[in-house]
Amino acid sequence: MKDPRQRIIAISGVKNSGKTTLITRLIPLLKERGLRVATIKHDGHDFEPDVEGTDTYRHRGAGACGVAIFSKNRWMVIKEEKDVDINYLIGHFPEVDLILLEGFKYSDFPKIEIVRSEVSTFPLSNPETVIAYVSDLDIFDPQIKQFKLDEVEELSDYIYDYIRKN
Repeated sequence: MKDPRQRIIAISGVKNSGKTTLITRLIPLLKERGLRVATIKHDGHDFEPDVEGTDTYRHRGAGACGVAIFSKNRWMVIKEEKDVDINYLIGHFPEVDLILLEGFKYSDFPKIEIVRSEVSTFPLSNPETVIAYVSDLDIFDPQIKQFKLDEVEELSDYIYDYIRKN
């Protein structure tokens, strides 16, 4: 269940728009401001969460419907389950201040949409859910803040202010 103090922002855009790059540039800047940040990535395809040859990989290969592994400082759970509810995953991060979702362009979560001319020419998300655009193109909607692709520090300031106000 989502903690009302948590803030969630989706970083959205078409494939190869730069979502991962933007997130990996934002995280250290947001951490510098004292925010605890987690990420959840949506993958439109199945992915391999484990490394061949590990014990947990072998457990799954033998038919386990879920495996968990933990050490002193970290843990991981892998479950084979259809139609995972995003709120269930969000509930695994009660200690964080901000969850950045990668993807989720058609969701109702507030989002920052990347529109890069090399891979797209117009936004896809419902503008009512967009809090900012990151683009090398002209402004799509004068009511929505826009940042250039290299204005990551300015965007991190905007995110920080946004989560403090909301």
